[in-house]
Amino acid sequence: MVVNEQQAEIVRYIFASILSGKSTHKIADELNNRKVPTKKGGRWTATTIRGMVSNEKYIGDALLQKTYTVDVLTKKRIKNNGIVPQYYVENSHEAIIPREVFMQVQEELVRRRIVHTSP
Repeated sequence: MVVNEQQAEIVRYIFASILSGKSTHKIADELNNRKVPTKKGGRWTATTIRGMVSNEKYIGDALLQKTYTVDVLTKKRIKNNGIVPQYYVENSHEAIIPREVFMQVQEELVRRRIVHTSP
């Protein structure tokens, strides 16, 4: 994997924004207002942002077999919920986000979930 520096800047912005207290909805709105396209050229959503900040690829690691093929003829793939083994490879490629920042974001998201769901 080779880092696309233009896309990496957006990724760094998203992680920094989470740590500065912005919600995933606010980040998505800001990126859409600035006309920043997603990797596939679409619009940003809070779900897209949440998926990105939980993706280990940004710290240079790789979780293998997140999905698996159920039908080789149709090439249908489904999410792996423990049916086939998964393998976690650390430092498999160049990181965009420092591991410490990634972990801080994960802790912040857990904190927000607890605050949001507390009675």
